[in-house]
Amino acid sequence: MTAPRLDRGQRPDGADFPDCKRTFMEFNVLPGARAPYGIRNGAGPRRAVAGMVASTYVSGAESEGAYTLHMLTGAKGSGLPLLSHSEAHVTLYVLDGALELVLDGQRYRMGRGDSALVPAGTAYGFVMTRARTVLMAYATATALDSLLAGAPYDGFIPAEDDATGPADLLKGDFPGTTVLGALPEGTDFAEALTTLPETSVPYVLEAGMGERLLVADQLFTFVAGNRQTGDQYLSVMTQGPQGDMIPPHKHLLHDELFFCLDGAMRLKAGDELIELAPGDFCFVPRGTPHAYQFLRPFTNMIGWLQPGIFEPFFHTLGDPTELTRYPQTPAPFRFDRVIAKLDELDIVPLGRPPEAGA
Repeated sequence: MTAPRLDRGQRPDGADFPDCKRTFMEFNVLPGARAPYGIRNGAGPRRAVAGMVASTYVSGAESEGAYTLHMLTGAKGSGLPLLSHSEAHVTLYVLDGALELVLDGQRYRMGRGDSALVPAGTAYGFVMTRARTVLMAYATATALDSLLAGAPYDGFIPAEDDATGPADLLKGDFPGTTVLGALPEGTDFAEALTTLPETSVPYVLEAGMGERLLVADQLFTFVAGNRQTGDQYLSVMTQGPQGDMIPPHKHLLHDELFFCLDGAMRLKAGDELIELAPGDFCFVPRGTPHAYQFLRPFTNMIGWLQPGIFEPFFHTLGDPTELTRYPQTPAPFRFDRVIAKLDELDIVPLGRPPEAGA
């Protein structure tokens, strides 16, 4: 079924979505508490730090100190010196451009779609190597809030005459973070992984790789799961074609962060209906009814789920696959397997799902 078009900023037609209010979700303003809200591409509160623009998508105030999410945009030479966090696990995901990452004594080249996991206590740092590089940094605890608390900044890209860089952070005092020194130089590069490690160790993962599960016409790819994060959070990519909205539901014990990578998607959060383009984001805290719909022939999103208790749901609903793209012939939608385990999974269905096997 072709989805009705909803331009950015428009409200849905009441005939199509009778349960949605004629109000606007607040965008680009952090509420300071667990509540649904959105951030348009790079338009969260911004600060200038180490030659980068750090746009905050989630601060510790919205997660009650559990995690943060920032978009980092920089020019060649921008980045972070060698440092480590005492409590925070960090997942980096490159949206555009390229960088060189030093991770646990190894050096890696990272480009669009590559990701890295940095367990707490691991030394890491990076330097951007293109005229414009953009990455997302998800971290547990609030160490990144402190590290990235530079001067307030109105722009969306670094100023052409910005001469700051990683060295500007060498003498700073950042709670939860130890600055270890300048990035070591080197010309030998390690290879990114194509499969996830079995334990919580530092790694770089090649774009599109990870643990993959097939659900109907959508492909779920774990960038990080409970084994990699110490049961703290999940980082999961979802790709698929244009289609219907998935069954509405809510979770009682975990938050979901939705970030559109490619295409376009519609998201129902509470009684709001919004449309996300690449770079756009929606925070869906625990207890919020929600559902999503892909609006383009190829749509791809990444989600962070904290804590990681929802991982069994994916393995219940999905089937392991070697595919790296969504299938042209959909697999059965086996929601009957979820219904059989509702008392074990953190999901409350709020609408009728498609018939099992349909």
